[in-house]
Order: sequence, then structure tokens, then C-alpha cells
Amino acid sequence: MFRPLLAALMTAAVATTAAAYPADMGGPHPAPLRGAALLHQPESMSFGVFYYPTQWPQSQWRRDFEGMHKLGFDFTHMAEFDWTYLEPEEGHFDFAWLDQAIDLASKAGLRVILGTPTAAPPSWMDERYPEVYRVDEHGQRHEHGIRAEVSLANPKYEAFVTRLVTAMARHYGHDPRVWGWQVDNEPSTFPDYSDSARAAFQSWLQKKYGTIDAMNTAWAGSFWSTRYGSFKQVHLPNATLAAEDKLSPHALLDFARFQADTTARFLDAQAAILKKYARSGQWVTTNYTNVSTATDPRRSHGLDFPSFTLYPVAGTNILGGDSYAIGKPANLMEAASYFRSINGTFGVMELQPGQVNWGEINPQPMPGAVSMWMWHAFASGASFISTYRYRHPLRGSEMYHEGIVSTDGVTLSRTGREFVDTLHEIKTLEPKLDNKATLPSKLAARYTAYLWSQDVFWDLDIQPQTTLWNSWAYRNTYTLAVKSTGAPMDFIAEDDDFNRYPFLIAPAYQLVSQALADKWRRYVEQGGHLILTSRTGQKNALGQFHEGPWAAPILDLIGDDVEGFDMLPPSANGAVNANGKTHAWHRWADILTPRPSTTVLATYADHYYAGKAAATTRKLGKGTVTMIGVSTDDGELEREIVRSVYQRAGVAIDDLPTGVFLDWRGGFYVMVNYNPQPFSPSLPITATIVHGHTPLVPAQALVWKEASP
Repeated sequence: MFRPLLAALMTAAVATTAAAYPADMGGPHPAPLRGAALLHQPESMSFGVFYYPTQWPQSQWRRDFEGMHKLGFDFTHMAEFDWTYLEPEEGHFDFAWLDQAIDLASKAGLRVILGTPTAAPPSWMDERYPEVYRVDEHGQRHEHGIRAEVSLANPKYEAFVTRLVTAMARHYGHDPRVWGWQVDNEPSTFPDYSDSARAAFQSWLQKKYGTIDAMNTAWAGSFWSTRYGSFKQVHLPNATLAAEDKLSPHALLDFARFQADTTARFLDAQAAILKKYARSGQWVTTNYTNVSTATDPRRSHGLDFPSFTLYPVAGTNILGGDSYAIGKPANLMEAASYFRSINGTFGVMELQPGQVNWGEINPQPMPGAVSMWMWHAFASGASFISTYRYRHPLRGSEMYHEGIVSTDGVTLSRTGREFVDTLHEIKTLEPKLDNKATLPSKLAARYTAYLWSQDVFWDLDIQPQTTLWNSWAYRNTYTLAVKSTGAPMDFIAEDDDFNRYPFLIAPAYQLVSQALADKWRRYVEQGGHLILTSRTGQKNALGQFHEGPWAAPILDLIGDDVEGFDMLPPSANGAVNANGKTHAWHRWADILTPRPSTTVLATYADHYYAGKAAATTRKLGKGTVTMIGVSTDDGELEREIVRSVYQRAGVAIDDLPTGVFLDWRGGFYVMVNYNPQPFSPSLPITATIVHGHTPLVPAQALVWKEASP
């Protein structure tokens, strides 16, 4: 049985976006999805698995595809690393083997996602056109033998990609067995310092600034005589080669923007070719990594929807105990909240099936973890879940990467059995979903927007000012604090409608224009509750300081003056007092002087600013503004203050431990536990548990339905 994407897309859109608020709350009315033409009626979400025909004897293909279908998979994914087989010689294409694989998959009852293999060029390209490979920060040109080492700015490589994708689109664009396309693979934009990248960067700058004088002004060319006389003179800013001194942070920020734009253009160009030849109903996506750093998915406008990869267990122990085997608690939660909010639809293209090979330490996932991730993705609104990969490889660099079936090709691995069992459990629940249900009012009242900008993220990482600063870990502190309340959360951008959300948080939002500050103020005056934190408003949109006091655009908004900021070495100690508790800090401290009518929430306990405010709140119009100026070592103060914002607003919240998440889909509540300790939720007497047990032990999911009052 086929489960078209129409099913999953509509389910996700209804559950997470269109029905996010009850009608009487004046909730959000999302813009039409880019893939809206694909949506007709709600059906079931889909489950898939990656397969590599070229890595296995053709005599085993039929058995493998039939095995996937018998296990309950709806689709398979092929070809994203097979350029050498699709174009074995320059200009000569061979689709016969892929035709056979697609035919066997279809006869077995599977749909097919095809990947464009642009991350893995063939050896003939390296031999004849070495210039297509990127040059790294040390000046070393990379070469054939590993994936994703090409220069996306190289015209010759672009021509090869255009020719290949066009050939694939012509051959498979009208094939009803091909469900959709994934362009490239995990676009991550490794820095490229090739001549091609330099020429493209120069053109990008000329388009952005118009004149070299405008660029020099933005880059502070008057400093150290770094001004340029023409765009042709501009070098690629390479921080690795800047020994003692530091490069212009404005040049580095533009280089980050350029790299992200180059990747987006690369993806959109492929999508445009595919859509030119695609039949009605075929869709195009790519599989971003769940932690997007060098890329910016919002810069791509040609994809129908985004998807992402997720590998939670790779040796990191965030919550202590056995949590290393459960997974990083924020990864799926943040990825779903981010990618879903781009246009209302997302898929998990690669979900870790078991043990992996590429981490510094590669433990086995705890029993139940794979199942919990699947329930978490389902509850977060995923349109489909695909796992990487079906068969455990016997050779190559990923031979320690577990699959759904073990090394004999037929026996389910322990985690493979877990994936398959959960697949069927979710399919059993799906007919009971109410796709017309609206988000319960108690959840809608907490709905929170997290304002996020890749430009701000890059700027923070360019000038962290302390080795203790980690922008992504800082983000985790606040997303985990928000989710401890049981609040639904979306990542949004500056041009989105803030008024759709009763709560808005913008941690370390360093680049603030006057227009953004004014938008924040209107949001608060109209009844919104805004949370700002350390470093917010220090710079303008160009990454330069405001000509005025620290954080000039937000001072009237937060009701504070910012005297300055401090940070401490690990050998020193700093403390903040709040509500009778003392919290240690080292990372960052904005020193606040509250104005009249501003309430102090926390004060510094030592150093020359002892007694000064570390966090404040104030009422403004119908809403409130809370400023958290300190970054504590364990994030507990931030968690307490974030939670207090909801409470002072009169909104009922939950009290969930770190790593315990609550979501809702189609009338059902889903709770998952990444914490190494069990948790006993307080369920109403009207609750009926349909999956799992209480207390909720680590690496497990709990699903229940509450009767209408």
C-alpha cells in the first residue's frame, strides 16, 4: 500500500500550523505552503528506508525490496551517492541499473525517493577537472575519495551538475513510481577558498553593495588600511591564516552569508531543473543536517519543503547518567520546531537506526530510544520518517554503521526491530487522529515563538569574546526552558508575524535594527510577552555598534540602561542572587540599571557591580518585557525566569524536567523522556493512555487522549 506525501503533509500542516490556535484566539493563518499543490486530503504519514543497489549483488535486490515492504515500509530512497554509476564516463549516462532497481521496488509495493548524487562526483572529474574541488582554509585543494569536497561556485562543476540533473529529470520526471526528489545530500557548505569562490564572492559583494565605497564603509575599511580600491581586489577572509590579529568581523559575516547564498542557489537550481520535467505530484526537498550552522534553509526558495537528518546518539552525555545512550535532548525538538515553521511541512529524511560509526564515541542507543525518537518526530508533525539504512554495510567507511537488518542481510537488528515495531504502532494510531481538531486552549495559551537568525548566529560565533561562549549551547538553554512549560514552540524570522504568538523569546539577538526594536515594542504594547537576553541589541544589522549607549535600540523597550558587560575566566567566581538562591556564572553578564517602573528579578552578588541588576521585567502597554542579562553556568536561573514570565501572565504551565517533552497531534498528547530519570506526569482523570506507561521511564514515549470537558 502506498502512503502518498499528501497524507503526511496535510496531517502535519493541520496539526502544527493551521490549527495551532483556537479560532477565538485569533490564531495564526499560515501562508500557503510551497508544496500546496501537492495537498488534497489528509492521509497517513509515510515510513521509508535508504537502500544502495550498487553496493549489493543484483540477485539480492528483489529479496531486499520485498523484505522492506513486508516489514511495513512505504518507500525507499536511492541514488544520492551514485554519480559514478549514473555517468560512468563523461557525458555518457547509464540508467539501466537504476531502472531495474526502481522496477523491483515498485513491484514490491514501494515508492521511490531519488537523490541527485551531486555530493559525490566521479573519479573522471577529478582526473580531468581538478578545479571543481574546493580549496580549504590551509590552501590545500581537495580531491576524489570523499564526498562533499566540491566547489559549489565553480562554473565547470555547475555545468556538470546541470547536465546530470537534467538527464535524471528527463528520464524519471514523469515516472509515477518516483515519489519525490532529494537534491544533494546534507548541504553543509564547507569553507571554499578556491579562485572560483573568490570570483563569485566578488560578484556577490558588488551586487550587495553596488559601490566599493559602500562595502568599505560596511567592512570598516578605514581600520588598519584594509580598504579596497575595487571589488576585484577583495580576498576571501580566511581566519585560519590570520595569526595574531583578527580579520574584519564584517567581512567574515558577509563571507558566511555568501556561502549560505551559494548553497541555496545550488539547491534551487537543481530544484528548478527537476520541476521543469516533473509530473504533477512529484516534490523536491533536501536533507539538511538537524543542526544547521553554515547553511541557512530559509534562503532556499525552490524546495517544496525541508527535511533533515537526525543522529541523536554519538557519544555526547548532556544530562549525565545513561543519557548518552538516549540522545541529545534538544536536537529533534529544535529541528522540528525550526524546519516545520519554514512552511508548515517537514520530514525526517534520515533517522539513526542504531549504532553509528562517525562519532568520537559510538555507543548503542538505549533500548526504546529509537522508538522514542519516532514518536517524538510523529508528535512534532513530521510528514514522513525515513531511516538510514536498510542493510548493515560489509565494507567501506561506514561498515560500523548499523542498519535495519544485520550483516546477513535478512535478520532484523535489535534497533531495527524497534523501528519496525514502532512503525506499526504509529500506523495503528493514525486512523484515530482527528485532523480537524484544534490545539487545546491550555497549550495554545502558552504558544511561544523563538526568534532566530543565522546572521545573528554567525556574528556571535565570529566575535564570541570568551572561549566559554557557545552559541548553540546558549540556544539549547532557552529552548529547553521554554519546553519545560509544555509550550508548543516555533522558530520564526524577523519578517514573520509576531502577534500570532502570546510569547516571544529572542536570546542573544545581537544584530538589532531600529525597525526590529519598534516591531518588538508594538508586539508588547498589543499584549505580547517578550523575553530578551544577554548581548541583545549590541550591534546594528550591519554588525556594527550603535553610535550611542550599549544596546541603544532596546533601552526604552526593556526599561534598563546597560552599563556594560563582563565575563570571567574559569579560575574566577561570580554569583547572582534571585529568590533566595545563588547561581554561579562565568560566560556573560550584562550589567543593568533599571529605570522607574522596572522590577529587578536578579542581582549580582560580587565584583564591583555587586547589587546591580542581572535580570529585570516591566509592563508595557498590554504586555511585558523581561531582560535576562546574565548567562549562568547551569542555566537554572534562566529556566526559572522564563517560567515566571508565563506565570506572571496568568498562564498555566507544566513543570517538566529537562529532556521531557510534551507535544500534541490530531487530538493525542505525546510525551517523551530523554532524561536519565523516570518522570510521573499528572494526567487528568479524563485521560486514556493508548501507548506507554507511567511513570515514564527514560527512552520511552507516552501517548494519551483527554476527553472533552
